[in-house]
Amino acid sequence: MLNVGFAIHDRDWNFEKINSPFTRIYFVTEGKAAVSINAQIHELTPGNMYIIPAFTEHTDICTGIFKHFYVHLYEEDVDSGDGIIGNYDFPFEIPGQPIDRMLFESLCEHNSSMALKFADPRIYDNKHSLIECVRLNRNRPLFDRLESMGIIFQLLGRFVKNAKPKYQTKDPRIQSSLKAISANTGETIRVDELASQACMSTDHFIRLFKQEVGCTPARFLIDRKMMKAKLMLASESLSTKEIAYALGYDDVSYFTRIFKKHVGTTPKHYRNSFNT
Repeated sequence: MLNVGFAIHDRDWNFEKINSPFTRIYFVTEGKAAVSINAQIHELTPGNMYIIPAFTEHTDICTGIFKHFYVHLYEEDVDSGDGIIGNYDFPFEIPGQPIDRMLFESLCEHNSSMALKFADPRIYDNKHSLIECVRLNRNRPLFDRLESMGIIFQLLGRFVKNAKPKYQTKDPRIQSSLKAISANTGETIRVDELASQACMSTDHFIRLFKQEVGCTPARFLIDRKMMKAKLMLASESLSTKEIAYALGYDDVSYFTRIFKKHVGTTPKHYRNSFNT
């Protein structure tokens, strides 16, 4: 948990092209606002909860009074394969319950020091702020963190109940391969080795993997590596060369080309967007 609080806005919640390495959950209590994602406008309704997963570019729109609870969640080990947020496709909106508001109120009461001092993402949504928030949270007493995470799991559970796994597969061999890829993004993984471990020919393995997962093993591996690369660029001080090596790329130029192809910008420009 990075930040949590209750925000009151009056035509001042208007921010464009926000793209953060953490997830936002809102509970709207009053007023009207909207969020634009992929050119689609989503109205925010009092009494409902909303989730914006990490690395989802969006724009906030507010033309009047708008009040909401918020919590920012940072899932650090996205490459382990065991994460929650990174492995599900969530509904943007779900109906809120009276207990949800009470949970948010309790979360705010227990963590008053973690409220945002400024509403503008350009001020708090950067590498230095992220690192500092993670450090402060880790230094809190264990009982305090456990109580807060218990509440967060309840809130997140509301969304998981209506979510779908990003990669649904019934074949245990493909499930094993997914876990192996996700847990070894820093290694050079060969498809023929995965096929051998699954006791299949390479061609059959690739066909079955694509049938079960919806993409090839190579594409899945690149997606996982790029997800980890974005997180490292946004939250760590390692050089691009060090990040490339950490992800199993010996050729930094090749890593830069792959990153630009899949993310749409170079690692340098991507990192700079979090350091403004």
